[in-house]
Amino acid sequence: MSVSFSENMFFMKHRFFFPAFSLLAVFFSLLTARADDGPLLHCQTGPWGRIDYQYIYLSAPDSVLDNFPMPNAQTRWCFADHTRDALRIFLTGAGMAPATCNRLVNDPRSAPDEEGVVTLFPTEDDLLALSPATRDSVYHELGKYEQNPFFHDPICIPDGNIDDWLRSTDLPPKVVDLVHKLAYHQGEGMFFSDLLVVLKYAESDAVARHWVRILTRVRTVIAYLNLESTDKLTALRRYWSANFHRTDSLPMLDAAAELPGGAHLDLIHLFPPLPRRLLYSYTSPDIERTGQTPNCHWTSLNFFNYTRQNILLDLKLATSAVLEGYDKVQAPYAFGDVLFFLNAQGGAYHSCVFIADNLVYSKNGENEMMPWILTRLEDIKQLYGREPGYTIQAYRRRWPEGG
Repeated sequence: MSVSFSENMFFMKHRFFFPAFSLLAVFFSLLTARADDGPLLHCQTGPWGRIDYQYIYLSAPDSVLDNFPMPNAQTRWCFADHTRDALRIFLTGAGMAPATCNRLVNDPRSAPDEEGVVTLFPTEDDLLALSPATRDSVYHELGKYEQNPFFHDPICIPDGNIDDWLRSTDLPPKVVDLVHKLAYHQGEGMFFSDLLVVLKYAESDAVARHWVRILTRVRTVIAYLNLESTDKLTALRRYWSANFHRTDSLPMLDAAAELPGGAHLDLIHLFPPLPRRLLYSYTSPDIERTGQTPNCHWTSLNFFNYTRQNILLDLKLATSAVLEGYDKVQAPYAFGDVLFFLNAQGGAYHSCVFIADNLVYSKNGENEMMPWILTRLEDIKQLYGREPGYTIQAYRRRWPEGG
């Protein structure tokens, strides 16, 4: 995909490792969301009005994780395009001790398979011995290959703050200490990929599933529009209806504005019907029947649609939808603008929808594990800012006359 969305544009897929969620997960996940007594944060005031928000975490329910097969506790590093000699050069150049490197590469199990993939089997001591710079370099290389799901799609630690991320959880100190030692930086974020090292300390399958649930919880926000009688309602109605092209939420906005003492209106009530239904939920069985899990581009391009258009699961058709129905725009952005993350080659590897100020609507990954969330653009940058030289380009829906 070129920055101008030329005919050579392509969308890049982004997958996550974990298995499907059911509709039951939606209910239980919202029950387990925690605000953790976090502070009330404020967006900058703009045409969207005055918005406050607070962080919560969505966690996988035990009823779903009970069906999750626990992975083997042995860490594997797969290199799809390296010979053993090339691996020696790379690993020692990255700072790994030569003796450790030779032991791993000379292990009989590391012989290339029929597809030429070389697999190394580092021990926990090997992992803990890596310096931060070496870990960052090696894990960045591992993240290039889908054979390394925990590195290709690592767990993102919000704001790089491990203690805050794990606050109010019951993980044992040993596990928390391992996370601190094994976390690493890439681009604008901090990540954790060594889930297998942690799981081997679980004394039972139930405990292992509980730890997975904690370590894979997703941070999102609940946001509120603060309304008072002195607010300029016409301007707010124009903004939240995309210049009166989608007026479904205006009755709710009008009703809240009429309350004598003002109102704190959850932003979910101002979304168009489809994202209003999807926000904070996981992929449902009826969507799964399409044979492909909704991804970020499906999510972004369906934002204003009354019913979901599953043709947007096809990357070529999604490209055509942008070319034919959207205009490239610059900041300031408006409600419903699609923000595309472009790599150095112009490929769109993620997209999300601008809501207001620093808040966006997103589905982070082509997998049922990832819910639809409202989050900060800064959080999206932490997760998808691993691409060197990435840029963000916004596109705005082109409305037909009278549409």
